Amino acid sequence: MVQAELATRTGATARRRREATGAILATAVTGLVLLTGCGVAGNPQPPTLWLPAPVKDLSATRVANSVHLHWTMPKNTTDKVALKGDQRGHFCWEPVGGVAGKFDAKSCQAAGDEMFIPGKPADCTVPLPTELTSGTARAAAFYLELQNHAGKTAGPSNAAWVPSGVAPPDATGLQLEASAAGVVLHWQPAAVQAGMVLRIHRELVGAQNAAKPDQTQGLPPPQQQTLEVDLAKTDPGGAVDSDALLDHSWKYKVERVLKIQADGHALEIVGRPSDTVTIDAKDVFPPAVPAGVAVVADAQAQAMDLSWTPDTDADIAGYIVYRRDETTGNPLERITPKTLVPPSYSDAKVIAGHKYAYAVSAVDEDGNESAKSAEVEEEMPQ
Repeated sequence: MVQAELATRTGATARRRREATGAILATAVTGLVLLTGCGVAGNPQPPTLWLPAPVKDLSATRVANSVHLHWTMPKNTTDKVALKGDQRGHFCWEPVGGVAGKFDAKSCQAAGDEMFIPGKPADCTVPLPTELTSGTARAAAFYLELQNHAGKTAGPSNAAWVPSGVAPPDATGLQLEASAAGVVLHWQPAAVQAGMVLRIHRELVGAQNAAKPDQTQGLPPPQQQTLEVDLAKTDPGGAVDSDALLDHSWKYKVERVLKIQADGHALEIVGRPSDTVTIDAKDVFPPAVPAGVAVVADAQAQAMDLSWTPDTDADIAGYIVYRRDETTGNPLERITPKTLVPPSYSDAKVIAGHKYAYAVSAVDEDGNESAKSAEVEEEMPQ
């Protein structure tokens, strides 16, 4: 009896052990199924190093003894994570005569550090190293490395090239005056140099000026234009900007620029610019005096027919005809109406047998009147 009871308890214990083992296995299988069904793809990835993606559009301009750099800041890290907060930029330059694409972190000499906003256009000006401000013009490469919080970088930007050597003379003494031919610029001359030009920056002042069209084209003048005067052989100290329309206000700034070929690169050194000078170029200049004035007596119509060569000024509004009766000795007086006339006119208020002298003047759209032409004479037949 005791043995039977013991056997029963032993059997129950074995069953409980088997049930527990089954439960453990079932739990493990269930956990495996759940892990498989959660969508994990491949091995777990390490956390981002927050390395900003390298800059690819760095450009550089040398102005006097400084370098102006421009580029677009990346938005993301190298592993496509959005950058947060300002990012540190480290500038450096390779020795003169370096080769593009051969960046060497050990030889790239530091030029400055600054913080920049991700995803925005960025600018920075750094001093040109002293060793690049003299001697024969060579090419030097500037680079930008964006660093994470630990000072690590994903690599440099593209190379942005600038020339070494002496900068051209500063542009000084800029003065402006209006003339019938356009705006006249005057500046302080300097010694000439091969490859040197004077670069003129002109800008239209005020939106109201843009509304008045160019009379020759029927279009508003351009808001901004850049012109150049060759200074390789002579520096005239002045030039006429015939494209600057009168009755407009303009802003001007000029600078000397050296254009050079260095180590296979076409580069420029821009000198310090002049002060910006503004001119209100009012048209107070009369048009050209009419030429080719002729008069013919028309006995049948009892009139004097006049004609002349049309003026070529772009803003001619019309003409005024003057007459003097030489028979009576009357002075020269205007005979055309208040409205201006085209380049021909028929004078029907004449007396047979009288001799007349005629002259013509031109008037522009600003009301400026030219001098009178030479007089021509004719007698009306009886």
